Amino acid sequence: MKHVFRLSIVCFLCVLLWGCGYSFAPRGESIDSRIQKIYVKSFGNKTSQAELEDYLRKALIEQFLQNSRFQVVNSMESADAVVEGDVVNFYTTSLARGRNNLAAEERATMVINVSFREIASGKTLWSGRQIKDSVDYSLSEDINFLPAARTQALMKLANDMAEKAFNLMMSGF
Repeated sequence: MKHVFRLSIVCFLCVLLWGCGYSFAPRGESIDSRIQKIYVKSFGNKTSQAELEDYLRKALIEQFLQNSRFQVVNSMESADAVVEGDVVNFYTTSLARGRNNLAAEERATMVINVSFREIASGKTLWSGRQIKDSVDYSLSEDINFLPAARTQALMKLANDMAEKAFNLMMSGF
């Protein structure tokens, strides 16, 4: 009797889980299967913060490499589709101040525009405008460590933005 009760509970939980609409995030199933080779074009940078576009491009390439369906290529001529875009805004905001009234913690915010386009037809498969994300990071009281702390934060922000853009691309939103 105990086993029947336990089995009933497990079955009920399974039905409940499937019935709630839970599913794994799409990983490109909605994209035409002929699109396999992706070229990630150098991003434009309309901000005064250098290297943001490089961090973002490298992070997007990593996202595509992690998905075994796609192959990243080094030229647009050998690609089926291209990812391109711009870093359109970047700013930092002081979140906390230290003893000397210097910033002890900051928030870096980046805004990007990205598109995913099939090369043969020129058809835009997905585009996202004004995609925004932020990262908070601590600063040392020694201002000599500011560039290293900010660089690490910018790399993390670029990785987060690339993951967000990639997931939106693959899910078709």
